[in-house]
Amino acid sequence: MKKILRTLSIMLIVVLASCSKLDINVNPVQPVTTEANLRLPAILGNMAYHIYSQARFTSYHSLYLNSRYNSSNNGYTAPLVHWNYTLAQRIGAWRWHYFDVGSNCLGMIERAERDGANNYKGVGKIVLAFSYLTATDVFGDMPYTEAYTGIYYPKYDTQDVVYAGVLSLLNEGIEALNSASSADPVMDSSADLIYGGDINKWKAFAEAVRARLLLHTASFEKNYDEVLAVTNAALAGFSDAMFRYAEAPSRDWETNMWGPDIPRPEWNFADITNVLESSVHTDFFMNYLTVNDPGLKYDPRLLKLTTPGVKGVYNGAMISEGLAVKNWPKDTPVPAMEDFAKLYNGYWTSDNSPQPYILKEELYFIKAEAAFYQNDRNTAFEAYREGIRLNMERLGVSAGEITGYLSSSKVKHDASELTVSDIMGQKYIAMYLQPESWVDMRRYKYSAKAYPGIYYPKNVTSDAAGRWLQRMPYDPQTEPIYNPRELERLGANARNWLFVPVWWAEKSQLN
Repeated sequence: MKKILRTLSIMLIVVLASCSKLDINVNPVQPVTTEANLRLPAILGNMAYHIYSQARFTSYHSLYLNSRYNSSNNGYTAPLVHWNYTLAQRIGAWRWHYFDVGSNCLGMIERAERDGANNYKGVGKIVLAFSYLTATDVFGDMPYTEAYTGIYYPKYDTQDVVYAGVLSLLNEGIEALNSASSADPVMDSSADLIYGGDINKWKAFAEAVRARLLLHTASFEKNYDEVLAVTNAALAGFSDAMFRYAEAPSRDWETNMWGPDIPRPEWNFADITNVLESSVHTDFFMNYLTVNDPGLKYDPRLLKLTTPGVKGVYNGAMISEGLAVKNWPKDTPVPAMEDFAKLYNGYWTSDNSPQPYILKEELYFIKAEAAFYQNDRNTAFEAYREGIRLNMERLGVSAGEITGYLSSSKVKHDASELTVSDIMGQKYIAMYLQPESWVDMRRYKYSAKAYPGIYYPKNVTSDAAGRWLQRMPYDPQTEPIYNPRELERLGANARNWLFVPVWWAEKSQLN
Protein backbone atom coordinates (compact mmCIF):
# COMPACT_ATOMS: atom_id res chain seq x y z
CA MET A 1 0.00 0.00 0.00
CA LYS A 2 2.82 2.43 0.79
CA LYS A 3 4.33 1.74 -2.61
CA ILE A 4 0.99 2.38 -4.26
CA LEU A 5 0.35 5.57 -2.34
CA ARG A 6 3.84 6.84 -3.06
CA THR A 7 2.74 6.79 -6.69
CA LEU A 8 0.14 9.40 -5.76
CA SER A 9 2.76 11.81 -4.45
CA ILE A 10 5.11 11.54 -7.42
CA MET A 11 2.52 11.00 -10.16
CA LEU A 12 0.52 14.22 -9.82
CA ILE A 13 0.50 15.36 -13.41
CA VAL A 14 1.36 19.02 -13.90
CA VAL A 15 -1.08 20.65 -16.27
CA LEU A 16 0.49 23.66 -17.98
CA ALA A 17 -2.64 25.71 -18.35
CA SER A 18 -4.56 28.32 -16.38
CA CYS A 19 -7.62 27.35 -14.36
CA SER A 20 -9.79 29.18 -16.85
CA LYS A 21 -8.29 27.94 -20.08
CA LEU A 22 -8.89 24.34 -19.06
CA ASP A 23 -6.85 22.75 -21.82
CA ILE A 24 -3.93 20.37 -21.87
CA ASN A 25 -0.81 21.69 -23.54
CA VAL A 26 0.99 19.10 -25.60
CA ASN A 27 4.38 19.53 -27.21
CA PRO A 28 3.73 18.50 -30.84
CA VAL A 29 7.39 17.60 -31.34
CA GLN A 30 7.86 15.57 -28.18
CA PRO A 31 4.46 14.77 -26.66
CA VAL A 32 4.47 13.66 -23.06
CA THR A 33 2.12 10.78 -22.28
CA THR A 34 1.79 8.38 -19.40
CA GLU A 35 0.50 4.84 -19.56
CA ALA A 36 -3.00 4.46 -18.17
CA ASN A 37 -2.00 2.04 -15.42
CA LEU A 38 0.38 4.67 -14.02
CA ARG A 39 -2.15 7.49 -14.21
CA LEU A 40 -5.12 5.73 -12.61
CA PRO A 41 -3.78 5.51 -9.02
CA ALA A 42 -3.23 9.28 -8.93
CA ILE A 43 -6.68 9.92 -10.40
CA LEU A 44 -8.39 7.80 -7.75
CA GLY A 45 -6.36 9.37 -4.96
CA ASN A 46 -7.15 12.83 -6.27
CA MET A 47 -10.85 11.95 -6.41
CA ALA A 48 -10.69 11.13 -2.70
CA TYR A 49 -9.11 14.54 -2.02
CA HIS A 50 -11.73 16.17 -4.25
CA ILE A 51 -14.53 14.72 -2.12
CA TYR A 52 -12.75 15.70 1.09
CA SER A 53 -12.15 19.25 -0.19
CA GLN A 54 -15.93 19.63 -0.43
CA ALA A 55 -16.71 17.78 2.79
CA ARG A 56 -14.51 19.98 4.96
CA PHE A 57 -16.96 22.81 4.21
CA THR A 58 -20.23 20.97 3.67
CA SER A 59 -19.97 19.05 6.96
CA TYR A 60 -20.52 22.37 8.70
CA HIS A 61 -23.13 23.59 6.20
CA SER A 62 -25.13 20.37 6.63
CA LEU A 63 -25.04 20.92 10.40
CA TYR A 64 -22.98 17.94 11.53
CA LEU A 65 -20.24 20.12 12.95
CA ASN A 66 -19.80 23.49 14.58
CA SER A 67 -16.68 25.46 15.45
CA ARG A 68 -16.11 26.01 19.14
CA TYR A 69 -15.47 29.66 18.31
CA ASN A 70 -18.09 32.34 17.95
CA SER A 71 -15.89 34.79 16.07
CA SER A 72 -16.24 35.46 12.36
CA ASN A 73 -12.75 36.94 12.18
CA ASN A 74 -11.08 33.57 11.83
CA GLY A 75 -10.35 32.51 8.25
CA TYR A 76 -11.67 29.01 8.93
CA THR A 77 -14.54 29.87 11.24
CA ALA A 78 -16.13 32.45 8.96
CA PRO A 79 -16.97 30.19 5.99
CA LEU A 80 -17.50 27.04 8.04
CA VAL A 81 -19.88 28.46 10.59
CA HIS A 82 -21.01 31.94 9.57
CA TRP A 83 -21.23 31.37 5.78
CA ASN A 84 -18.98 34.38 5.24
CA TYR A 85 -16.65 33.51 2.38
CA THR A 86 -15.24 37.02 1.97
CA LEU A 87 -12.04 35.97 3.79
CA ALA A 88 -11.61 32.68 1.93
CA GLN A 89 -8.41 32.67 -0.10
CA ARG A 90 -8.84 29.36 -1.90
CA ILE A 91 -11.70 27.01 -2.75
CA GLY A 92 -9.67 23.96 -3.67
CA ALA A 93 -12.62 21.82 -4.74
CA TRP A 94 -12.74 23.77 -8.03
CA ARG A 95 -9.13 22.96 -8.84
CA TRP A 96 -9.40 19.36 -7.64
CA HIS A 97 -12.10 18.72 -10.22
CA TYR A 98 -10.70 20.53 -13.25
CA PHE A 99 -7.04 19.77 -12.79
CA ASP A 100 -6.24 16.97 -10.41
CA VAL A 101 -9.10 14.70 -11.49
CA GLY A 102 -10.50 16.02 -14.75
CA SER A 103 -7.38 16.76 -16.78
CA ASN A 104 -5.77 13.51 -15.71
CA CYS A 105 -8.92 11.55 -16.61
CA LEU A 106 -8.87 13.09 -20.08
CA GLY A 107 -5.18 12.31 -20.46
CA MET A 108 -5.76 8.72 -19.42
CA ILE A 109 -8.76 8.36 -21.75
CA GLU A 110 -6.72 9.71 -24.67
CA ARG A 111 -3.86 7.29 -23.98
CA ALA A 112 -6.29 4.42 -23.44
CA GLU A 113 -7.88 5.06 -26.83
CA ARG A 114 -4.45 4.97 -28.47
CA ASP A 115 -3.57 1.75 -26.68
CA GLY A 116 -6.92 0.06 -27.22
CA ALA A 117 -7.47 -0.07 -23.45
CA ASN A 118 -11.26 -0.05 -23.17
CA ASN A 119 -11.05 -0.96 -19.49
CA TYR A 120 -9.09 2.17 -18.61
CA LYS A 121 -11.12 4.30 -21.00
CA GLY A 122 -14.34 3.17 -19.33
CA VAL A 123 -13.11 3.79 -15.80
CA GLY A 124 -11.77 7.20 -16.85
CA LYS A 125 -15.14 8.25 -18.27
CA ILE A 126 -16.99 7.07 -15.14
CA VAL A 127 -14.65 8.81 -12.71
CA LEU A 128 -14.81 12.01 -14.77
CA ALA A 129 -18.62 11.85 -14.65
CA PHE A 130 -18.53 11.36 -10.89
CA SER A 131 -16.14 14.27 -10.47
CA TYR A 132 -18.33 16.59 -12.56
CA LEU A 133 -21.40 15.59 -10.54
CA THR A 134 -19.82 16.22 -7.17
CA ALA A 135 -18.41 19.55 -8.35
CA THR A 136 -21.56 20.94 -9.94
CA ASP A 137 -23.58 19.97 -6.88
CA VAL A 138 -21.59 22.41 -4.75
CA PHE A 139 -20.88 25.14 -7.34
CA GLY A 140 -23.85 25.05 -9.72
CA ASP A 141 -23.10 26.44 -13.20
CA MET A 142 -19.64 25.53 -14.50
CA PRO A 143 -17.75 24.98 -17.77
CA TYR A 144 -18.61 21.71 -19.48
CA THR A 145 -19.15 22.05 -23.23
CA GLU A 146 -16.16 24.39 -23.62
CA ALA A 147 -14.01 22.90 -20.86
CA TYR A 148 -10.65 21.47 -22.01
CA THR A 149 -11.16 22.85 -25.53
CA GLY A 150 -8.50 25.59 -25.49
CA ILE A 151 -11.09 28.36 -25.28
CA TYR A 152 -9.58 30.96 -23.00
CA TYR A 153 -12.88 32.10 -21.50
CA PRO A 154 -15.02 28.95 -21.40
CA LYS A 155 -18.68 29.60 -20.79
CA TYR A 156 -20.31 28.37 -17.62
CA ASP A 157 -23.03 25.93 -18.65
CA THR A 158 -26.23 25.73 -16.68
CA GLN A 159 -26.43 22.80 -14.33
CA ASP A 160 -28.95 20.90 -16.43
CA VAL A 161 -26.39 20.87 -19.26
CA VAL A 162 -23.70 19.57 -16.90
CA TYR A 163 -26.09 16.88 -15.67
CA ALA A 164 -26.77 15.79 -19.27
CA GLY A 165 -23.02 15.63 -19.80
CA VAL A 166 -22.59 13.45 -16.73
CA LEU A 167 -25.18 11.00 -18.01
CA SER A 168 -23.45 10.88 -21.39
CA LEU A 169 -20.09 10.18 -19.77
CA LEU A 170 -21.62 7.37 -17.72
CA ASN A 171 -23.14 5.81 -20.84
CA GLU A 172 -19.85 6.11 -22.72
CA GLY A 173 -17.95 4.62 -19.78
CA ILE A 174 -20.25 1.61 -19.55
CA GLU A 175 -20.09 1.16 -23.33
CA ALA A 176 -16.29 1.11 -23.18
CA LEU A 177 -16.31 -1.40 -20.32
CA ASN A 178 -18.71 -3.60 -22.28
CA SER A 179 -16.14 -3.58 -25.09
CA ALA A 180 -13.25 -4.52 -22.80
CA SER A 181 -11.54 -7.84 -23.45
CA SER A 182 -8.55 -9.91 -22.46
CA ALA A 183 -6.58 -8.01 -25.09
CA ASP A 184 -6.75 -4.85 -22.99
CA PRO A 185 -3.73 -3.88 -20.88
CA VAL A 186 -3.85 -5.39 -17.40
CA MET A 187 -5.79 -3.40 -14.83
CA ASP A 188 -5.10 -4.99 -11.46
CA SER A 189 -5.02 -3.82 -7.83
CA SER A 190 -1.75 -1.95 -8.35
CA ALA A 191 -3.53 0.38 -10.78
CA ASP A 192 -7.17 0.22 -9.70
CA LEU A 193 -7.16 1.12 -6.01
CA ILE A 194 -10.97 0.89 -5.74
CA TYR A 195 -12.06 -2.37 -7.40
CA GLY A 196 -8.82 -4.13 -8.33
CA GLY A 197 -9.70 -4.14 -12.02
CA ASP A 198 -13.18 -5.66 -11.69
CA ILE A 199 -15.04 -3.94 -14.52
CA ASN A 200 -18.41 -5.32 -13.43
CA LYS A 201 -18.04 -3.46 -10.15
CA TRP A 202 -17.18 -0.30 -12.06
CA LYS A 203 -20.35 -0.69 -14.13
CA ALA A 204 -22.39 -1.05 -10.93
CA PHE A 205 -20.66 2.06 -9.57
CA ALA A 206 -21.64 3.95 -12.72
CA GLU A 207 -25.27 2.99 -12.09
CA ALA A 208 -24.92 4.16 -8.49
CA VAL A 209 -23.71 7.56 -9.71
CA ARG A 210 -26.67 7.64 -12.11
CA ALA A 211 -29.08 6.78 -9.27
CA ARG A 212 -27.70 9.60 -7.13
CA LEU A 213 -28.05 12.07 -10.01
CA LEU A 214 -31.58 10.99 -10.91
CA LEU A 215 -32.74 11.34 -7.31
CA HIS A 216 -31.67 15.00 -7.33
CA THR A 217 -34.21 15.81 -10.05
CA ALA A 218 -36.88 13.20 -9.42
CA SER A 219 -39.30 15.48 -7.56
CA PHE A 220 -39.80 17.72 -10.59
CA GLU A 221 -39.06 15.25 -13.37
CA LYS A 222 -41.46 12.70 -11.85
CA ASN A 223 -39.23 9.74 -12.60
CA TYR A 224 -39.07 7.88 -9.30
CA ASP A 225 -39.75 4.66 -11.19
CA GLU A 226 -36.50 5.20 -13.11
CA VAL A 227 -34.66 5.97 -9.87
CA LEU A 228 -35.87 2.65 -8.45
CA ALA A 229 -34.90 0.71 -11.56
CA VAL A 230 -31.42 2.21 -11.72
CA THR A 231 -30.86 1.78 -7.99
CA ASN A 232 -31.84 -1.88 -8.18
CA ALA A 233 -29.50 -2.33 -11.15
CA ALA A 234 -26.68 -0.78 -9.15
CA LEU A 235 -27.37 -2.89 -6.05
CA ALA A 236 -27.30 -6.09 -8.11
CA GLY A 237 -23.54 -5.88 -8.46
CA PHE A 238 -22.47 -3.09 -6.14
CA SER A 239 -19.46 -3.07 -3.82
CA ASP A 240 -18.59 -0.08 -1.67
CA ALA A 241 -16.51 2.49 -3.54
CA MET A 242 -13.89 3.68 -1.06
CA PHE A 243 -10.34 4.94 -1.36
CA ARG A 244 -8.24 3.21 1.30
CA TYR A 245 -5.24 4.83 2.91
CA ALA A 246 -2.28 3.02 4.48
CA GLU A 247 -3.05 0.94 7.57
CA ALA A 248 -0.10 2.46 9.44
CA PRO A 249 0.55 5.79 7.72
CA SER A 250 3.87 7.47 8.42
CA ARG A 251 3.79 10.25 5.82
CA ASP A 252 1.24 12.91 4.89
CA TRP A 253 0.46 11.39 1.52
CA GLU A 254 -0.45 8.10 3.20
CA THR A 255 -2.89 9.72 5.62
CA ASN A 256 -6.62 10.43 5.47
CA MET A 257 -7.17 14.20 5.49
CA TRP A 258 -9.74 13.90 8.31
CA GLY A 259 -7.16 12.28 10.61
CA PRO A 260 -5.73 13.68 13.86
CA ASP A 261 -2.29 14.12 12.28
CA ILE A 262 -3.92 16.91 10.21
CA PRO A 263 -1.83 16.02 7.16
CA ARG A 264 -0.41 18.74 4.95
CA PRO A 265 0.74 16.91 1.81
CA GLU A 266 3.40 18.80 -0.08
CA TRP A 267 1.28 18.96 -3.25
CA ASN A 268 -1.74 20.22 -1.34
CA PHE A 269 -2.94 23.61 -0.14
CA ALA A 270 -2.29 24.59 3.46
CA ASP A 271 -5.92 25.65 3.89
CA ILE A 272 -7.34 22.26 2.95
CA THR A 273 -6.46 20.71 6.32
CA ASN A 274 -9.16 19.80 8.82
CA VAL A 275 -10.02 21.82 11.94
CA LEU A 276 -11.69 19.05 13.93
CA GLU A 277 -9.55 19.79 16.98
CA SER A 278 -11.53 23.01 17.43
CA SER A 279 -14.90 21.65 16.31
CA VAL A 280 -17.77 19.94 18.09
CA HIS A 281 -21.04 18.34 17.09
CA THR A 282 -24.09 20.53 16.77
CA ASP A 283 -27.01 20.04 19.09
CA PHE A 284 -29.07 19.29 15.96
CA PHE A 285 -26.91 16.28 15.05
CA MET A 286 -26.69 15.11 18.65
CA ASN A 287 -30.48 15.06 18.84
CA TYR A 288 -30.46 12.57 15.98
CA LEU A 289 -27.99 10.37 17.86
CA THR A 290 -29.84 10.54 21.18
CA VAL A 291 -32.37 7.76 21.84
CA ASN A 292 -33.26 8.13 25.53
CA ASP A 293 -35.02 4.78 25.73
CA PRO A 294 -34.66 2.69 28.89
CA GLY A 295 -31.20 1.14 28.66
CA LEU A 296 -30.32 2.94 25.43
CA LYS A 297 -29.41 6.60 25.78
CA TYR A 298 -27.44 7.02 22.56
CA ASP A 299 -27.36 5.55 19.09
CA PRO A 300 -24.50 3.01 19.30
CA ARG A 301 -22.98 4.51 16.16
CA LEU A 302 -22.01 7.59 18.15
CA LEU A 303 -19.28 5.63 19.92
CA LYS A 304 -17.98 4.38 16.55
CA LEU A 305 -17.97 7.77 14.85
CA THR A 306 -16.19 9.59 17.67
CA THR A 307 -14.04 9.17 20.76
CA PRO A 308 -15.83 9.95 24.06
CA GLY A 309 -14.78 13.09 25.88
CA VAL A 310 -12.81 12.67 29.09
CA LYS A 311 -16.00 12.92 31.14
CA GLY A 312 -17.83 10.42 28.97
CA VAL A 313 -20.52 12.91 28.01
CA TYR A 314 -21.85 14.00 24.63
CA ASN A 315 -22.90 17.62 24.38
CA GLY A 316 -23.87 19.51 21.26
CA ALA A 317 -23.28 23.21 20.58
CA MET A 318 -25.88 25.47 19.03
CA ILE A 319 -25.32 26.02 15.32
CA SER A 320 -23.07 29.05 14.65
CA GLU A 321 -22.82 29.94 18.34
CA GLY A 322 -19.93 27.80 19.54
CA LEU A 323 -19.06 27.61 23.21
CA ALA A 324 -19.50 31.30 24.01
CA VAL A 325 -20.64 31.64 27.62
CA LYS A 326 -23.58 33.88 26.74
CA ASN A 327 -25.04 31.20 24.50
CA TRP A 328 -25.68 28.62 27.20
CA PRO A 329 -28.94 28.56 29.19
CA LYS A 330 -29.00 30.44 32.46
CA ASP A 331 -27.91 28.38 35.50
CA THR A 332 -26.44 25.73 33.16
CA PRO A 333 -22.73 24.98 33.59
CA VAL A 334 -20.79 26.13 30.56
CA PRO A 335 -19.13 23.07 29.00
CA ALA A 336 -15.52 22.94 27.91
CA MET A 337 -14.15 20.99 24.96
CA GLU A 338 -13.61 18.00 27.23
CA ASP A 339 -17.38 17.82 27.69
CA PHE A 340 -17.86 16.97 24.03
CA ALA A 341 -17.06 13.89 22.02
CA LYS A 342 -13.64 14.04 20.39
CA LEU A 343 -14.16 14.05 16.66
CA TYR A 344 -10.88 12.32 15.86
CA ASN A 345 -10.23 8.58 15.73
CA GLY A 346 -13.76 7.71 14.74
CA TYR A 347 -14.51 5.34 11.89
CA TRP A 348 -14.13 8.10 9.27
CA THR A 349 -11.70 10.39 11.13
CA SER A 350 -8.64 8.29 11.86
CA ASP A 351 -5.36 8.66 10.01
CA ASN A 352 -6.00 5.33 8.26
CA SER A 353 -9.75 5.75 7.67
CA PRO A 354 -11.01 5.14 4.15
CA GLN A 355 -12.56 7.97 2.14
CA PRO A 356 -15.95 6.95 0.72
CA TYR A 357 -17.06 7.68 -2.83
CA ILE A 358 -20.48 5.98 -2.61
CA LEU A 359 -21.55 3.40 -0.03
CA LYS A 360 -24.12 0.65 -0.32
CA GLU A 361 -26.32 2.03 2.45
CA GLU A 362 -26.77 5.25 0.45
CA LEU A 363 -28.29 3.21 -2.36
CA TYR A 364 -30.76 1.64 0.06
CA PHE A 365 -31.82 5.05 1.32
CA ILE A 366 -32.19 6.25 -2.29
CA LYS A 367 -34.39 3.20 -2.87
CA ALA A 368 -36.39 3.92 0.27
CA GLU A 369 -37.02 7.56 -0.71
CA ALA A 370 -37.98 6.73 -4.29
CA ALA A 371 -40.31 3.92 -3.21
CA PHE A 372 -41.87 6.19 -0.57
CA TYR A 373 -42.86 8.72 -3.24
CA GLN A 374 -44.15 5.88 -5.41
CA ASN A 375 -46.42 4.95 -2.49
CA ASP A 376 -44.73 1.57 -2.23
CA ARG A 377 -44.41 1.73 1.53
CA ASN A 378 -43.38 -1.91 2.00
CA THR A 379 -40.38 -1.56 -0.33
CA ALA A 380 -39.51 1.77 1.26
CA PHE A 381 -39.73 0.30 4.76
CA GLU A 382 -37.54 -2.71 3.96
CA ALA A 383 -34.91 -0.55 2.22
CA TYR A 384 -34.94 1.96 5.10
CA ARG A 385 -34.24 -0.70 7.71
CA GLU A 386 -31.65 -2.40 5.50
CA GLY A 387 -29.81 0.91 5.13
CA ILE A 388 -29.68 1.29 8.91
CA ARG A 389 -28.48 -2.27 9.40
CA LEU A 390 -25.75 -2.01 6.77
CA ASN A 391 -24.46 1.23 8.22
CA MET A 392 -24.32 -0.16 11.76
CA GLU A 393 -22.56 -3.30 10.58
CA ARG A 394 -20.00 -1.23 8.68
CA LEU A 395 -19.16 0.78 11.78
CA GLY A 396 -18.68 -2.35 13.85
CA VAL A 397 -21.82 -2.20 15.97
CA SER A 398 -22.52 -5.60 17.50
CA ALA A 399 -25.43 -7.77 16.37
CA GLY A 400 -27.13 -7.40 19.75
CA GLU A 401 -26.82 -3.61 19.66
CA ILE A 402 -28.19 -3.52 16.11
CA THR A 403 -31.21 -5.57 17.21
CA GLY A 404 -31.70 -3.29 20.20
CA TYR A 405 -31.53 -0.14 18.11
CA LEU A 406 -33.87 -1.47 15.43
CA SER A 407 -36.34 -2.19 18.22
CA SER A 408 -35.99 1.29 19.73
CA SER A 409 -38.23 4.32 19.46
CA LYS A 410 -35.85 5.86 16.92
CA VAL A 411 -36.82 3.34 14.25
CA LYS A 412 -40.25 2.71 12.75
CA HIS A 413 -41.51 -0.86 13.12
CA ASP A 414 -44.34 -0.88 10.58
CA ALA A 415 -44.42 0.27 6.97
CA SER A 416 -47.64 2.21 7.54
CA GLU A 417 -45.87 4.43 10.10
CA LEU A 418 -42.93 5.38 7.87
CA THR A 419 -42.45 9.08 7.10
CA VAL A 420 -39.99 10.93 4.89
CA SER A 421 -38.26 12.26 8.02
CA ASP A 422 -37.55 8.69 9.13
CA ILE A 423 -35.78 7.98 5.84
CA MET A 424 -33.90 11.26 5.62
CA GLY A 425 -32.94 11.24 9.30
CA GLN A 426 -31.39 7.81 9.07
CA LYS A 427 -29.69 8.66 5.79
CA TYR A 428 -28.28 11.78 7.46
CA ILE A 429 -26.69 9.68 10.20
CA ALA A 430 -25.37 7.10 7.76
CA MET A 431 -23.83 9.80 5.51
CA TYR A 432 -21.85 11.44 8.31
CA LEU A 433 -19.31 13.94 6.91
CA GLN A 434 -20.24 13.22 3.29
CA PRO A 435 -21.03 16.14 0.92
CA GLU A 436 -24.17 14.42 -0.34
CA SER A 437 -25.93 15.30 2.93
CA TRP A 438 -25.80 18.97 1.94
CA VAL A 439 -27.41 18.05 -1.40
CA ASP A 440 -30.24 16.34 0.48
CA MET A 441 -30.84 19.31 2.77
CA ARG A 442 -31.00 21.70 -0.16
CA ARG A 443 -33.30 19.36 -2.10
CA TYR A 444 -35.71 19.52 0.83
CA LYS A 445 -35.19 23.27 1.30
CA TYR A 446 -33.94 22.67 4.85
CA SER A 447 -37.47 21.60 5.74
CA ALA A 448 -38.44 20.62 9.27
CA LYS A 449 -40.76 18.05 7.68
CA ALA A 450 -37.73 16.14 6.40
CA TYR A 451 -35.36 17.22 9.20
CA PRO A 452 -37.33 17.69 12.43
CA GLY A 453 -35.60 20.01 14.87
CA ILE A 454 -33.71 22.01 12.26
CA TYR A 455 -33.45 25.72 13.05
CA TYR A 456 -31.93 28.76 11.42
CA PRO A 457 -28.49 29.70 12.81
CA LYS A 458 -28.25 32.87 14.85
CA ASN A 459 -24.84 34.21 13.82
CA VAL A 460 -24.62 33.76 10.06
CA THR A 461 -23.54 36.62 7.82
CA SER A 462 -26.06 39.41 7.35
CA ASP A 463 -25.84 38.83 3.58
CA ALA A 464 -27.94 35.71 4.12
CA ALA A 465 -30.97 37.83 5.02
CA GLY A 466 -32.73 34.82 6.51
CA ARG A 467 -31.87 32.53 3.60
CA TRP A 468 -29.98 29.25 3.77
CA LEU A 469 -26.60 28.75 2.14
CA GLN A 470 -27.06 27.18 -1.30
CA ARG A 471 -23.66 26.91 -3.01
CA MET A 472 -19.94 27.44 -2.59
CA PRO A 473 -18.13 30.33 -4.30
CA TYR A 474 -15.91 29.83 -7.32
CA ASP A 475 -12.21 29.68 -6.55
CA PRO A 476 -11.17 33.28 -5.72
CA GLN A 477 -7.59 32.64 -6.87
CA THR A 478 -8.57 31.73 -10.41
CA GLU A 479 -12.05 32.55 -11.73
CA PRO A 480 -12.27 36.28 -10.86
CA ILE A 481 -8.84 36.69 -12.45
CA TYR A 482 -9.06 34.47 -15.54
CA ASN A 483 -12.78 34.33 -16.32
CA PRO A 484 -14.33 37.52 -14.90
CA ARG A 485 -16.72 38.01 -17.80
CA GLU A 486 -18.56 34.79 -17.02
CA LEU A 487 -18.80 35.62 -13.31
CA GLU A 488 -20.22 39.00 -14.23
CA ARG A 489 -22.74 37.41 -16.60
CA LEU A 490 -23.89 34.98 -13.90
CA GLY A 491 -23.99 37.61 -11.18
CA ALA A 492 -21.56 35.47 -9.20
CA ASN A 493 -19.68 38.53 -7.92
CA ALA A 494 -22.69 39.64 -5.90
CA ARG A 495 -22.52 38.96 -2.18
CA ASN A 496 -25.89 37.19 -2.26
CA TRP A 497 -24.78 34.69 -4.96
CA LEU A 498 -24.18 31.98 -2.37
CA PHE A 499 -27.84 32.14 -1.35
CA VAL A 500 -29.23 31.63 -4.86
CA PRO A 501 -30.41 27.99 -5.15
CA VAL A 502 -28.71 25.77 -7.68
CA TRP A 503 -30.87 24.45 -10.53
CA TRP A 504 -32.22 21.27 -8.93
CA ALA A 505 -32.80 22.96 -5.57
CA GLU A 506 -34.76 25.81 -7.17
CA LYS A 507 -36.95 23.39 -9.13
CA SER A 508 -37.36 20.89 -6.30
CA GLN A 509 -40.95 20.25 -5.25
CA LEU A 510 -39.92 18.74 -1.93
CA ASN A 511 -40.49 20.42 1.40
